[in-house]
Amino acid sequence: MRTKNRVFTLLAASALFAGTCLTLGATNAAAADWTFSKSEVSEDGSFSITARNPSGTYAGAMVWNADPGCCGIPGDAFQVVDRLADGWGMEAKMISPVTGRKATTRGHEAVYSSPWNTGDLTEGTQVAIQLCAVAGTSSHCSIAYTGRA
Repeated sequence: MRTKNRVFTLLAASALFAGTCLTLGATNAAAADWTFSKSEVSEDGSFSITARNPSGTYAGAMVWNADPGCCGIPGDAFQVVDRLADGWGMEAKMISPVTGRKATTRGHEAVYSSPWNTGDLTEGTQVAIQLCAVAGTSSHCSIAYTGRA
């Protein structure tokens, strides 16, 4: 019986050690990734996505504006801003309902805000937009977050 208990204890300790090593490795690997977060969706359907680089520094954002705002800000429009002169830009793509709409800071030095990408959508239409950090052919992208027109 003691031999069985020792074997069980040894196996349990080995599994715990291996799990700890795997968890630590996963944590270190995850820390090297870009992170993205979405704001709350406002009453009119507007939202934003922020991007943080692997060191956790706020690097840029995408803003979806559902309805026209002050100062000439159009409705059914989105733009991106690049906040860091680090070789990475920001690019947002509308995944639905209209594919192919894109706002980008490629080719511009930070700090830079892209022009608004506009297009008329039916009121209440769900929109899905993805934000990416881009450099040359490399990209790190968020999931497609949703709001509405």
